[in-house]
Formats: sequence, C-alpha cells, structure tokens
Amino acid sequence: MKEFLPVFLNVLLPVLAGLTYFAMAKYVKRIGPMRTLIAGELTYQGAYLGFLIFGVYLASRPLQILMPHPWPLIVNNIREFLMICVFGPAVFVAMMSLVFGAERISRKFLIVTFSAGIILALVFMITNIFAIGGSEVIFRAGKLTAYDGLWFKNPELDARELMRILFIVRLLDPVIIVFAAGSIVLWHARHYPADKKAFYDNMPKKLFLLGMSCYMFSLSMLSVGILFLVAHIPNQWWIYYMGALAAGFLETWSISLPMRKTVQVSEHV
Repeated sequence: MKEFLPVFLNVLLPVLAGLTYFAMAKYVKRIGPMRTLIAGELTYQGAYLGFLIFGVYLASRPLQILMPHPWPLIVNNIREFLMICVFGPAVFVAMMSLVFGAERISRKFLIVTFSAGIILALVFMITNIFAIGGSEVIFRAGKLTAYDGLWFKNPELDARELMRILFIVRLLDPVIIVFAAGSIVLWHARHYPADKKAFYDNMPKKLFLLGMSCYMFSLSMLSVGILFLVAHIPNQWWIYYMGALAAGFLETWSISLPMRKTVQVSEHV
C-alpha cells in the first residue's frame, strides 16, 4: 500500500490525463467539419494536433520511468521534443487562428513559429543529455522498478547549472507561448464584437474557458520549477499532471459548448 501513491502519481495519473487528451483529439476531429466554417480549419487542425501530441506526452510517462537504461533518457527526449516542437506551436497557432481568423495566419508565421519550436527543442534535448546526472529509484511495485532522472539532484555542480537552460527553454515554450495564447483568447472574449455576439452568443463563454485552460496548463508547469527554485523540492511532476487534467476539463467544456445557446442537442449526438 505504501507504493500506491507513487504508482498513482507516476503511472496512473499520467495515463489518465493522456487518455483525456486522446478523447479530446478524437472529439475535435469529429466536430471539426461542422464548425470550420465559423472558427476556421486551421483552428481545429491545430487543436487536434496539440491534443493528440499532448496525450502522447502525458501517457508515455510510464515508459520513461519503467524501461531499462538507456531508454528512459531517449523516451524523455522524444517526449520533450514533441512538447516543445509540436504542442506549444500548434496550440499557439490554433488560438491565433481562432482569434484573428485563419486568413490572417500567413505561411511565414507558421514557418517562424514551428522553426522556433524546433530550435528550442533541439537545445533542450542536447542540454538534457548532459544535465540528467544519472537516475534514482522512485518506487518498486512487485517486479517493477521505476527510475527518475537526477536533474535537480545532479551531484556535479557544473552539470546542475545546465538546469537553467532547460528551465529557460521550457519557460519560453510551452509555458509562455501557451500563456500568451490564453491571454489573447481572454482579451478576445472580453472584446468579442457585438454583431457576432448577437448571433454566436456562446462564444465569449467558450473563449473564456479556453483561455483559463491555457492559464491552468502554463501555471501548473511553471509551479513545478518554482517549487524547486524557492523550496528546493524537486521532481513534483504530479502537480503538472493534475493541472493538465484540470486544463483538459476546461477545454472539453469549452469545445462541447455550441456556438449558439439555442443550437439543437443533435449536434452533440
């Protein structure tokens, strides 16, 4: 029983959060064709890609901690590459398309956004290799032994300084980029055009929930880093997974709402 909490926080909770985002990706793909005329195809393409990749990122946590050396570092780098290179930029593009319209999202904007994501992801991966500093046992359950990296506990002080680079990269993408997207969405909800609101009267509420979900995601990830910097408590990833579940709930609520309050229930069947 003493191992239940570590197993739940490191295996069951990430898988549950991942399945939530897989379900959201499936739902977005299903309703996309019905709503692209209003919100734009790029919005739903970005949302589908973002949810799918984030689901993979979350659900693959058990693979990282349960596989033998050297696979944990390989899996970790793949997860972080997907998060920084694909998820952050995809969410940002989707939100910009939703607020400003897909016709205003140029090819140059897409290239710059995703190129920045690729560069940051590569910097993170290379730095991560030298910053990890080995591993430690986080729980044993029967024949299973789970290991986590020593990033924050690396005995080599020079290598521990590399954590600053990892922190800055993650702060830029996905924390700041998703937080910025949420801020723009909330601003749009507050200033939603009156002529559109008269017809799409549910849009401000949808946008508010969507913006708050972006905040929930960003702040939960940021809090894990701040917790170490301020209180020197490392590797509290469970906070992030709980935040991801809460953000997923808000996003699901937002997506499930029709554009108009008077829409027929048949749209959700």
